[in-house]
Amino acid sequence: MNRILYLLTFLSGLLVTVGCQSNLEEVPLSFLSESNSFNNAADATTAINAVYDRAKAIYQMPMIILGDLSGEDLWVRSDGDPVANEIDQFKYTASTNYFDSFYTSSYVTIDRANRVIENVPKIQMDTKLRDQIVGEAKFLRALHYFNLVQAFGDVPLVVKTTTDVVNVKIPRDPTDKVYQQIIQDLQDAEKVLPVSYTAAGEIGRATVGAAKSILAKVYLTRKDWTNAAAKAKEVIDAKTYSLVPDYKDVFTPEKENGPEHIFSIQFSCIQPKYGSSMASNFAIYFSYPINLTGGSFQVTDSYANSFVAGDYRKQVAVITQKTLADGTVVQSRTGPHLDKYWDYNACGSSSARNNFLVIRYADVLLMYAEALNELNGPSAEAYNAINLVRARARKGASTGPQDLAGLTQAQFRDAVLQERSWELAGEGHRRWDLLRTGKLLAAAQKQGYAVTDKYLLFPIPTFERDANPALTQNPGF
Repeated sequence: MNRILYLLTFLSGLLVTVGCQSNLEEVPLSFLSESNSFNNAADATTAINAVYDRAKAIYQMPMIILGDLSGEDLWVRSDGDPVANEIDQFKYTASTNYFDSFYTSSYVTIDRANRVIENVPKIQMDTKLRDQIVGEAKFLRALHYFNLVQAFGDVPLVVKTTTDVVNVKIPRDPTDKVYQQIIQDLQDAEKVLPVSYTAAGEIGRATVGAAKSILAKVYLTRKDWTNAAAKAKEVIDAKTYSLVPDYKDVFTPEKENGPEHIFSIQFSCIQPKYGSSMASNFAIYFSYPINLTGGSFQVTDSYANSFVAGDYRKQVAVITQKTLADGTVVQSRTGPHLDKYWDYNACGSSSARNNFLVIRYADVLLMYAEALNELNGPSAEAYNAINLVRARARKGASTGPQDLAGLTQAQFRDAVLQERSWELAGEGHRRWDLLRTGKLLAAAQKQGYAVTDKYLLFPIPTFERDANPALTQNPGF
């Protein structure tokens, strides 16, 4: 942790201010110390924007690489990203650099959140706004600890700001302790966060629905089915969110932050540096509108072939050719691609307008169905939740995914896991879904990889252990 702590003390004072057009944009300011950066409401807003901004380093391709490549839905060609290919093929080691960058970015974000949580309550400002900003910071801290604990298991639980890098040795805390903090932070956040935002520069911030939804997922991961179902039901019963009628509109940049989007990391093309990289990474080569480039990330043949006839989601998400704006048709030479993140109006070779969907309403419905089934088997409510998602996939047609009925508990469990694959592929969920359901190793073995229990956790990065001897390594690495 020493190397991270050095970065935290140096970087976390580099605060950012909020932009406009529904995007939390980075605008670097001069280096600010604790003593002169938390004096008024504007400083509090600047500080929380710094937390949101840093999350962008994780919530685009890094989250997809760690969250999806271990599953059976995506793969990456070795000629495009050989390091991601190590993760895809379970050839990674503690020196694989994606783990180090993910770990470091997570703790820098957490440190920024800690600074907000410690310092904003001292500011004389509107009490409601002050509590809300602290709630946003707790939400973001919980979100990043949730990512860390799922990825690495025991991790250092740091809830105070970093001020000293001399002789710092921080051991890993037990997973249960980290989860206790995550749950407490989310419970605190849901008490003070608003239902929604209306000002353009605030859209995309954490809401009470976001806190409840992530809390439902935390409970689900902990196999606390009762609380998972209860929290998901609170989101459903609030009627703040709904499925958009057309699955394609979930991903269209022009319709971002719509009624299905519960929490997204915001990107835009106000400047290229504010854009996201998913569009170019998934594009068929020679099809991406900026310099006719393309990416090496694709869906597997098995995923493309898994859809039932008439499932509209396949039409939206899976392609083997792309028609460009001038009518040119570009064929894939390497199999099917994921088309969720296409953006005709991208602003750079690795910069587009696509937000990263951290959690959306379809996810909540499927979590609710899963939790209810684990409690008492398939119930009418559980069927209704999953069938709402399947009905949209039919898009009003007589073909496509039909309503489920008459399943055993085990069959319903498998149906939900499959539904999550069709609905959420490429959105950073698959590894965690397979881990939660105990299917990760079997999925890898089915693809021909010789995996053992050591692959249930990622390794603690070598760089971090070199800097901090108190960090132990996960078994097998």
